Amino acid sequence: MEAPRRSFVRTLLLSTAWMSGVSGMKRLHLSAELIPSAEGNEGLLSIQPSDYPALSQSGGSIRLGFNPIRSNHQPDGTLQPLLINRLEDGTLKAMSAECPHGSCAVRTYSTGSQSHVCPCHASRFRLDGSRISGPAPFGLETYPSEEQPDGSLHVLVPRLRFTLSTQVVDLGQSQRLRLTFAARRKVSYEVVRRRQINEPWERVAFAGSEQGALSQTELDGEGLLASVYVEAPDHQGLFAVRILPKEY
Repeated sequence: MEAPRRSFVRTLLLSTAWMSGVSGMKRLHLSAELIPSAEGNEGLLSIQPSDYPALSQSGGSIRLGFNPIRSNHQPDGTLQPLLINRLEDGTLKAMSAECPHGSCAVRTYSTGSQSHVCPCHASRFRLDGSRISGPAPFGLETYPSEEQPDGSLHVLVPRLRFTLSTQVVDLGQSQRLRLTFAARRKVSYEVVRRRQINEPWERVAFAGSEQGALSQTELDGEGLLASVYVEAPDHQGLFAVRILPKEY
């Protein structure tokens, strides 16, 4: 199932801020004021499949998590991991890694057993997520996904959405942009920027205080509001805070 392209664009822009220079003055625009809010609580995950060798061939499978996976095979937090598989027809499919029986995280697809296996109660699922056997009452939940012209894959993930508030901070000789958001516990974040709307995102360093050194590239959430500070030397650019998924 594919979501309309507009849904992906709207979700992406919800957590961004735009800074531009007009007649020597710096003006801040909140994208949430310009773009209608997406319905639901989905957030956009964008990955480059070429970064994952397993996805280069049919039957390839990766499991990406936002919270670490505990020894009981459940996430140490509120966000469930997801699976991305390369199907036999060459397309990519994204789905929840949460077993519908007991919420354990199922393992990546095994070409040996021809299945995903739940480590808790041995439910088994096909490459496309449909149920094979075990106590799970049905298959794995499919997430809307869309392959992009640049080769990336966009996935709408439940409960991943968050909002971003912004403020220009005047430091006298310079200005910084403060980005504030609710940072979930044990979830990692990065800040990215692009100078123009049609340019690729680039990771930027940020500071943890108004006048701190711009030396951080990742922030680990503690379940509290977090603020980071960035600079735009030419007073323009589109900034975003992104959740960093990791292979577990």
